[in-house]
Amino acid sequence: MEPVVIIQDGARRDEPVLRWAAAYAQLVGTGLEIHRPQDDFRAQLVVVGYRGPGNSALGLGGHVLPLLAATRCDTVVVRGTPAAVDARHRHVTALVSGGPGDGRVLRHAAGFARRRNAALRVLHAAPEPPAGCGVDTDHTYVLARAAAALGGIRHHAVLVRAQPHEAIARCTDTDLIVVGSGDTHESGTVTRAALLHAPCPVLVVHQPVLEANHGHITIPAPRRPVRLET
Repeated sequence: MEPVVIIQDGARRDEPVLRWAAAYAQLVGTGLEIHRPQDDFRAQLVVVGYRGPGNSALGLGGHVLPLLAATRCDTVVVRGTPAAVDARHRHVTALVSGGPGDGRVLRHAAGFARRRNAALRVLHAAPEPPAGCGVDTDHTYVLARAAAALGGIRHHAVLVRAQPHEAIARCTDTDLIVVGSGDTHESGTVTRAALLHAPCPVLVVHQPVLEANHGHITIPAPRRPVRLET
């Protein structure tokens, strides 16, 4: 089984990252390795700290977005309160956008909730439409599709009438927020909001590549930067 890999950019040890990664590796019964961004390695999950050299918008480390762009593996960005990092809340939240990647997000969130014996929340954020704008999109349909995708797995569905970053900031009882890799406009908005505003670690799911390679991933060094719209 491939290890859980910590990406360490610089000499500083990030204790929350080490705690989160070590706890997860023990939970799934695999090894733990530490690598630099330029290393080649195989991993089932990459874990990286929120902050680092060259902090960018809203304090996000300058290494995070290039890593997410280059990594073809699920990646956890560790941020948030000690209670969330140590999984004391026993809640996992899947953020669904209505896009094609929601199924992957839901499967991964359900898996994490099961392993941690945690409750699963499915959250969709959509602001109230302006007065007099006509028919609003039926956002409850997004949650109904999510329930169908989960196939009877117990969960709590929540529609929050707010912008994604506002809804995410309210998830103060969550140990992990699960989002897609931002391959569509809708999921990209949610992913950016989670990376910048989550009060807990964020799992960014890259499931199509994992399925194509049966979980055997070679992670290249980051090659291109990604602009973050705020």
